[in-house]
Amino acid sequence: MYDTYIFDLYGTLIDIETDEEHAELWERLALHFGYQGMRVTASELKARYLEERDQQLAAAAKKCEHPDFVMEEVFRTVAGELGGQPADAWLHETVRWVRTLSMNHISLYDGVTEILQTLKKRGKKVFLLSNGQKTFIEAELTMLGIIHMFDGIAISSEAGISKPDPLFYRYLADTYGADLRSAIMIGNDPRTDIAGANTVGIDSCYLQTASSPRGVPIGSTYQILDGDLRQVPGWNG
Repeated sequence: MYDTYIFDLYGTLIDIETDEEHAELWERLALHFGYQGMRVTASELKARYLEERDQQLAAAAKKCEHPDFVMEEVFRTVAGELGGQPADAWLHETVRWVRTLSMNHISLYDGVTEILQTLKKRGKKVFLLSNGQKTFIEAELTMLGIIHMFDGIAISSEAGISKPDPLFYRYLADTYGADLRSAIMIGNDPRTDIAGANTVGIDSCYLQTASSPRGVPIGSTYQILDGDLRQVPGWNG
């Protein structure tokens, strides 16, 4: 039915729960900065981070409608304001700290490995189109054992563009050779996954999971309302 399958990641393939607003996260992150001689309170660190993030998003928005930022670069600027000169390795570690400190739960949804393996065996091209940070997306794909199952992995922080921006879909095609003419987009968010697919004129499959927004018009070609990924059209026939 389709030769190209484009998957969203979080809420579609990976069941995840994070909380970046938790006070303890910023308290521990302030300690992490303090170990490098950058004394800062948790509240000040969070405020500086959010301000710099918003400034970087505003700058990126001059080039596209739905921009994204690189978390390492935000922390690089914040560290510089605090008198630090962090190396790239420390910045990567800091981003991983944010992710692990905010993590409450992470696992693959049922059937993910089976479906991806079957699609590959049948000669389908399988791509990932994910909003998020490259540093932790690649780490989590590796940890969960599916990073090798994709023909291309497009990440918004690396592209500087996020879903539903049609430029992000074009980035997937131009960078990884995804054939959008034979594609279907599978995702759990009508506002990003489905809206983006509709904008570039490809079919879509909405997968309702616990993290899907409720009360939002869907507008997809297919709908799976019980979260059963094995109902994705065409993968088993």
